[in-house]
Amino acid sequence: MGIIRGMKQYHHLTIHEREEIKLLFSKGKSLRSIAKSIDRDRKTIGRELNRNSSALGHESYCPSDAHKQSQRRRATCKVRRLTRGAVRTYVVGKLTRGWSPEAISGRLREIHSQTTVCPETIYQFVYDKTNHKERYWEFLHYGHKRRELWHGRKSQTVKRLTIPNKTNISMRPQEANQRVTVGHLEGDLMEGARRSGGAVSVTVDRKSGFVMLDKLVSKHSKERIQTLINHLKKYPPRMRKTITFDNGTENFFHEQLTRDLNCQTYFCNPYHSWEKGTVENTIKLVRSWISKGADLTTITQSDLTIIAQELNNRPRKRLGFLTPAEVVLQETDWGTSS
Repeated sequence: MGIIRGMKQYHHLTIHEREEIKLLFSKGKSLRSIAKSIDRDRKTIGRELNRNSSALGHESYCPSDAHKQSQRRRATCKVRRLTRGAVRTYVVGKLTRGWSPEAISGRLREIHSQTTVCPETIYQFVYDKTNHKERYWEFLHYGHKRRELWHGRKSQTVKRLTIPNKTNISMRPQEANQRVTVGHLEGDLMEGARRSGGAVSVTVDRKSGFVMLDKLVSKHSKERIQTLINHLKKYPPRMRKTITFDNGTENFFHEQLTRDLNCQTYFCNPYHSWEKGTVENTIKLVRSWISKGADLTTITQSDLTIIAQELNNRPRKRLGFLTPAEVVLQETDWGTSS
């Protein structure tokens, strides 16, 4: 498979570049300085040293050995290795379960598989024109139909609005961190097909797993926050103490939650989505009904209400086989006091 149109062509390190890396590193030069000297990215230098050094550290890096190892890897990491067989079945199976190419590649190495593939091979397989009808890209985290330039993605992040008056997740009370009581929530958006414009607001209680789903016409922050406020007003104050978001611009007007509901907001560190793992895992459960890449404009609020009811009335092992709804009722007396 050739280089995808529009992408900057990548050249593997040459033996001469590797010798220059060794020389400059032995002189005490930093990775940034070495990268600048040979016109490479700093991360390329870091990966090269980490991948081809022994447990003794980067001082053990040998250019000739590193070059031989690179050639061996290139000889075995080819798209054609995913045309058939057990490895293809494994890769496709894990993609459909939401695993990233990096996770699939790393897991193959971890289980000491005789046949391994690098992440780039899997990405090329996903976007190979011969696999277009399979729509494997829909299983990737961002679900882009076409591969996007790295510098293109980077330039988009620079333009993003800065969310005002954020409180970092490190300041969140221990009651929330340790799931002591209900009322400490996490929120995120579930997106569907690109350009469809639709989205689903997913909010979940950290302790009970009680989920709330709201249909959104757009990802605009005013709509998202107001819809969330309208939903949370249906519950007692003990059910809306805090809520943790990521840094998406759909959370720009988060302060309205504090003003209207006295619900304190907290934000994950940038690119640390795992810090709100409860809602991330809940979205995976919702995907049992709404597949990744689906057109969310066709999903109704009634559909979402039914899905939420199914999840909220499903017994959970970590709750001693109580349901999320039962835990919420026990802790808030919701419906019995007003």
